[in-house]
Amino acid sequence: MMNIKSSQADAPPGGVEGDNIPLGDGRHEPESRTPLGDRESNAHVGEDDDSLVRVADIVNRFVQQSRARLNNETIQEYRSAFETFAARVELDQYSRRQLAGPKARVLIMAHMEQVAKSTWRWQNSALKAVWQYGLNLPWPIDPKRDFGRLPKAGPRENPPDSTVMAWADAMKREPDLYLRLVWLLISEHGWRPSHVGRLKWRNVRYDSAGVPVAVIADGFIEGFKTHAPIAARLCPEVAEALLAWKKVVPEPYSERPIVPWRWANTEPQWSRPQSRSSLRDHWNRLGENWKLPRLRMCDLRHWVATRCRRAGLSKQASAYLMGHDATGGGNMRDWYDNPAIEDILAEQAEYLPDGALGLLDSVKVELTEGLCPESVELLREYLAGRMGTMELANKVESIRLRLSAAQPPALQP
Repeated sequence: MMNIKSSQADAPPGGVEGDNIPLGDGRHEPESRTPLGDRESNAHVGEDDDSLVRVADIVNRFVQQSRARLNNETIQEYRSAFETFAARVELDQYSRRQLAGPKARVLIMAHMEQVAKSTWRWQNSALKAVWQYGLNLPWPIDPKRDFGRLPKAGPRENPPDSTVMAWADAMKREPDLYLRLVWLLISEHGWRPSHVGRLKWRNVRYDSAGVPVAVIADGFIEGFKTHAPIAARLCPEVAEALLAWKKVVPEPYSERPIVPWRWANTEPQWSRPQSRSSLRDHWNRLGENWKLPRLRMCDLRHWVATRCRRAGLSKQASAYLMGHDATGGGNMRDWYDNPAIEDILAEQAEYLPDGALGLLDSVKVELTEGLCPESVELLREYLAGRMGTMELANKVESIRLRLSAAQPPALQP
């Protein structure tokens, strides 16, 4: 575990406002022990077994008993999945005694047939957690027996550079400092929403001139989706955006989130951390406002990983940059090859001096060499989705004819 030291004197921390769902620590599975051993959970077992169950009571009991086992966002996702299942099979028409018998398996399998098979693993985890800790009955499904072989979740394909370039060009013109910072933190580092939402000002490191130079955070302490740490050197564009944002934050206390909760264009709630759902709303709104091609936050995690590999970054340096576990592969070398944080930051600065987005500059040179500025601008408009294919073809043809007419005829031998 990394030894985190505050880069500034502690100030009175801001409390979490409202009922925001904090981003979690990645504990997606409840403990494997049977819930029937929990005295508090079993307070109602055997009582009114012939009365109809109440879905609201099941869900509330699950929420109360899962706070120490699951992060709050996972609790809400599991809750939503169970409520969908309960409504589909009309669970409130059955008693606990019926659900303790073979009928339960029939209902669950009927629900599974209505959802995509690729989600069955997750559905099984979600429904099982609520069933055990909310209904206090044994889970009637044996995945090997009832599901058989399921398709493995395949990796997502990287978004094309042209899509990322269109977003990068638009975000350079985005006037909202808050939204521009969100874009840069995700696109330059491939961070998850839990990273962006849970990082605090005490995680920022500064040089002697007070310029932000790095973000260092322990995943367990900060409550990221996983416990993997972050040690990311900030490229000049991110450092500039972060410094500009800090100037408008009224009280950047060390314990306050860098990216506080905000809805649309409202005033931020400075001590309340962002949630994944609200970050997604901001992200989607950005794409709609600028009429950009579809690009998800998780797509950039894949894109940055590929950029790091192409740039020559070591596995450890890439993992620290993205908040990923470098030892996840289980290889002996990955476990013992653990460079100092200073060496990690120096390597990132050497191979990614202008960040992951800075690597797009070389692509732009290759694309624009020999093209007139008007042609380049037309291509940008097309990639940004502000021009159709036929319109692009007509305008490019017009430019070609104009340039051909302006050139002197070739000399004949």
